[in-house]
Amino acid sequence: MPGETEKTNIERVKELYDRFAEGDFEAIRGLMDPDVELHEPKGIAGGGTHHGFDEIVENVFSRVGTEWEDVSVDPERYVASGETVVLLHTWSGTYRKSGKSVTYPNAHVFDLKDGKIVQWRSYADTALFNAALDA
Repeated sequence: MPGETEKTNIERVKELYDRFAEGDFEAIRGLMDPDVELHEPKGIAGGGTHHGFDEIVENVFSRVGTEWEDVSVDPERYVASGETVVLLHTWSGTYRKSGKSVTYPNAHVFDLKDGKIVQWRSYADTALFNAALDA
């Protein structure tokens, strides 16, 4: 039944953000396919395509954790169709080196297969993100 699949996929994506808030990376790993791909916008720190959970942690999550503080993802709307879930949210944080804060609208698009995230695409305003990097 399509409605049940969509609900389950939305719940899994919501769980992902709950686990991020708790810093539970092993639980996050469990929500992702071993060959997961993360596509970050080119032009921001950590931008490009990253393959597998360990590479994503090393090149994206750890950078956010060490270079930024007070990072927040505030979900606004989840939209699902089949095996795809879109999260519209507001991302905010303060870049440690410059002390500048940034807040901007963002979208994450997740493709799931058998209940695991196989692909994650992030869409962001790279100019606003990068403005915080300037000292």
